[in-house]
Amino acid sequence: MSRRSGIFTHALTGAITLSAVATVVFFVTNTGMARASRSSDHIIDAKAAGPLSFAFIGLITFVAIVFFSGTDHGEGPHAELDGAPRGSRTLFTRDPLVGLMSIGPLIGLFFCAAALLWHNFAAAPGTPGTVWGDFTSSPLPFVVLFAATLASTNFGLTLAGITVAVRSRVRLALSLVFGTVIAGIGSGALFAWLAYASTVMAAVIAVPAAAVSAYTLYGARRLAVSTLSQDTSMSARARRRGPTPPPFDALDRGESVLVKIGNRHPREQEFLMATAVRIVHARTAVADPTEILDEAAPNQLVEASTRSDHGHTTTVIRFRDRPAMRLMGTDAEEAADFAHKLTVLARTGILPD
Repeated sequence: MSRRSGIFTHALTGAITLSAVATVVFFVTNTGMARASRSSDHIIDAKAAGPLSFAFIGLITFVAIVFFSGTDHGEGPHAELDGAPRGSRTLFTRDPLVGLMSIGPLIGLFFCAAALLWHNFAAAPGTPGTVWGDFTSSPLPFVVLFAATLASTNFGLTLAGITVAVRSRVRLALSLVFGTVIAGIGSGALFAWLAYASTVMAAVIAVPAAAVSAYTLYGARRLAVSTLSQDTSMSARARRRGPTPPPFDALDRGESVLVKIGNRHPREQEFLMATAVRIVHARTAVADPTEILDEAAPNQLVEASTRSDHGHTTTVIRFRDRPAMRLMGTDAEEAADFAHKLTVLARTGILPD
């Protein structure tokens, strides 16, 4: 799958899923089944169905970056993003610009189509002259909601892109992540207001905001790409000036890690690493070079698995015609992901994303 189709698939899946969830929220509220809380007898008025669903759109589109989170596969030993959302580095620095810029429009179209469905079944169709009240009587409210959704998505992605750019400054990056959540709540409140707002006034605000958001997203991507280039050049200079950090100093020239896992021992940490030419069990000690404890050829690999030993997770790699490699004290979630990827690699010859 190409990078462009990967972005499109994520955006399409997110748009369909979230528009379906928003539709459930609308109809539950519209039918008078929603309560203010589990312990409350207060029923939310059906008049709130439209604004409440709009608020959901504003909140969820602003934090749309969560649909592009995951591992930064292929980024090598510098894949950790500190405070930045995992997976967002690839989205902003490796994936094509057209794919990134298409996320907002795609999500906007699905939410607008959902809102059109909502209005046809609304128990309280809203006041004429407002965005919610005119949704099926004029194309302008559709344009307003599309522009507002596009702006919310782009501004949220912009903050994520800036977070990627400043990922080395952990406190600032984490503050931006927290700020994105707070801004998302504010976006939800603005969208709730949008449902009641004059259609013309809302258009005057939403359409320019959508245009500005496209520029800010483009700028955030350029910033992320430029900082990645700086990091890459700095890393190259560091490699020329000094030794490669463990456990990568155990690799041959030109050899790169496909997947690895380490345990939690602070003084003598051990690793299991798979490269294109071998599978390595290595150990690093403070101020010492990495020691290779065992290695095997890729064609000997059978599978990898995890097991629990007295409350601690052990990762096991099994081979043909030779003993298995074991690594004790690994993180359970990380070990499961490592075992899955290595098993798929053994059976298909392809490392999954």
